[in-house]
Amino acid sequence: MRSLILTLPIFLAACDPRTEYVPVAPFVPAELLTPCLISDRVAQTYRDLAVLATEHLRSAECANGKVEAIGGILMSK
Repeated sequence: MRSLILTLPIFLAACDPRTEYVPVAPFVPAELLTPCLISDRVAQTYRDLAVLATEHLRSAECANGKVEAIGGILMSK
């Protein structure tokens, strides 16, 4: 009887269903997936060239900010 008490839990433990892990995609807000606007201005003067360079800098900062935010979301999971 004692051997039955010891072996029965072993057989019952083997009948447990396997635990399956399902990967979950992290939520990324839609505003982070929209492209940053890039100016299509044509520079005629040095002032226009400076304004165009500033606009391109702002676009690059926008894109880098979105990449950093998405990276933070993906790394936190």
